[in-house]
Amino acid sequence: MRQLSEHASAGPSAPAPAWHGSLPGALARRATATALEIARRSTDPESVIDLVMASAEQAVHPYGWSYPGFAHGHAGLALLHVLAAEAEPAEPGRRAALDTAFSYIREAVAGTAGTPLTEPGLLSGTSGLALALAACTRAEERFGPSLDRLHEKLAAQVMDLPLPTVERGVSDSDYDMVSGAAGTLSYLCGIDSPSPAVRAAADRLLDYLVWLGEPPRDLSLTRRWLISPELCRGERDHPYGHLNVGLAHGIPGPLAALATAWLAGYRRPGQEAALRGVLEWVLAIRRADGQGPVWPSEVPIDETGAELRPSAPLDQIAWCYGTAGVAVALLPVAEALGEESLRALAVASFEAVLRRLPERASFSPTFCHGLAGVLVLCLEFAAHGSELAAAETPRVLELLLELADPDLPVLFRDEEEPGVFVDSPSLLSGSTGIALALLAATAPRRPSWFRAFLTR
Repeated sequence: MRQLSEHASAGPSAPAPAWHGSLPGALARRATATALEIARRSTDPESVIDLVMASAEQAVHPYGWSYPGFAHGHAGLALLHVLAAEAEPAEPGRRAALDTAFSYIREAVAGTAGTPLTEPGLLSGTSGLALALAACTRAEERFGPSLDRLHEKLAAQVMDLPLPTVERGVSDSDYDMVSGAAGTLSYLCGIDSPSPAVRAAADRLLDYLVWLGEPPRDLSLTRRWLISPELCRGERDHPYGHLNVGLAHGIPGPLAALATAWLAGYRRPGQEAALRGVLEWVLAIRRADGQGPVWPSEVPIDETGAELRPSAPLDQIAWCYGTAGVAVALLPVAEALGEESLRALAVASFEAVLRRLPERASFSPTFCHGLAGVLVLCLEFAAHGSELAAAETPRVLELLLELADPDLPVLFRDEEEPGVFVDSPSLLSGSTGIALALLAATAPRRPSWFRAFLTR
């Protein structure tokens, strides 16, 4: 990477403290400078929309852009600029970043008039907009009444949500982190002083996840979260269905959300039993390779309904699928159940991921399936006492920064597929998510937006 400024490339210095530990001072300055440059290149809404349109032409599977959107929209940009304000070194820069953030959040909220958010989901629905608005409210309390109204709207949406309790009729979008019950519940659990309506909504989602984790009545069905072939996401060669093990769309999200709700004080009948039942299955499909524990991304079933558990799964090193996501999902479970051995397994599993990292020939820099997501997980495990994660954080950060190119519109580009590069300003698969990960690496406090991806 060509350095962005002389300040960013300063020589060795004393370690820079952060919430997860510390970083070499020069590396921390370089990370902050890179994140702020991404933010500065996304201050003009018209330029952002131009980039969105251009990226749609580049992509094989383009994501839509929504003004109220968190993962792909103005709400995500508002979050970035709020946090960029905290990292700006001088007051004029801080003020300008906040003004940009407030402009984006106002456009995001106003955008619901033309593009109503009818679903409560976290990455593309009302929960995501609320998360971004909450970040703005912490910086400007006058947004408070708007946030309260949005929370009430979110609660009403949850109460109206059709949550299928028909075995073999469940889709991953019903329960997952991206658009389902796990992600929305995770957000609701983070609301301070929840209203009765918010608590009722959280209880409803929690009851659904409890149902999902209970043993099925259909004896030919091993788990209620089975995805039938007609409900499969994307192109999958599973003619009899499969069980999803990815943190983004699979059962680790509900597992972690059940535990996060427990830690937030929510208690529902059958909750602990469901938590332990799902945990038992997740642990049972664990395998090991030369580096340590490893999980498959999915478990197909055969024509009899039996699970075809891979004997030697290949690890996908990412937030969305693979061992890293499963490992981080185990952390709140270990805390909720008070099981130190489970926390130790989570740490050992993520450390195995770090040992596999050099085997990867290349990485996309983005959050969902790339290095930015791996960096955030590394920070989380460093904060949870992993010495290897703490030691490897600078290396992962260096790998990410080396992918920056000042000649690109927003410094980084997603490799959507091998050889297909996309210049996206989005949070989930573009530069905004990368900038947020870089700012998280140097922040004095654990970012509240982690809840969108780690349940808390």
